[in-house]
Amino acid sequence: MTNYSQWPAQSDVSVILDSLGVAPQITGSELTERIRQITDQVTSEVARTTQRQFIADSSDSVRSYDGAGFAELEIDEFISFTSAVAVGLQADPGYPLDNISVVVEQNKPTTRLVRGVGSLPAFPVAAVYQPVPAIFPAGRQNIQVTATFGFAATIPEDLWQAVNCEIARRLAAETVFSLSGGRTELKEGDIATAWAPSGTSSIDFAVQYKATVKLYRRPSGRRLRNMRPRMI
Repeated sequence: MTNYSQWPAQSDVSVILDSLGVAPQITGSELTERIRQITDQVTSEVARTTQRQFIADSSDSVRSYDGAGFAELEIDEFISFTSAVAVGLQADPGYPLDNISVVVEQNKPTTRLVRGVGSLPAFPVAAVYQPVPAIFPAGRQNIQVTATFGFAATIPEDLWQAVNCEIARRLAAETVFSLSGGRTELKEGDIATAWAPSGTSSIDFAVQYKATVKLYRRPSGRRLRNMRPRMI
């Protein structure tokens, strides 16, 4: 069964190489190391192009964000939320923010937290004595969020498959000749061996890889990611 919680392993890449009829010129530990290097290259390219974290953290971590003084806060993509704390001049070392809900949208990564859920922004009863509305207070890096960050619990299947094929394509491109059907023939007595350039049938892999990665590219600005009216 395919493991989509991690990037393709050597066994996954080998399946694609076999389908192409390509036998790498290196074997054993050298092949393992080369596949690891190419995998790092491709997955780093994916992260840099998409600006997303596809391997979710194994546990909670703390990240800081700018509060804008609204009842809504957009943070990095996460798979579970634990807590949020306001820090800075308003409190030292900080105070917990309660009444927080996670906004879950169909087929989209989770990025939004809201306070005071309802038709109107809510003000807690405590505000009678302490005038603090149910918002994320404005400030620079003043909201500390504890969550398990990542795009999703598993890597999207289409992206995983595209990365697997791209790793195999790059490895196949390094194998100049394969022993299946050929243009160059060496004949010794009654035995003939033919070679052909490898990777010709994998040219579509590169096209599909680039198209799939483009689908997961994160919008460059917060306003582009969050084109909706602000709650105040």
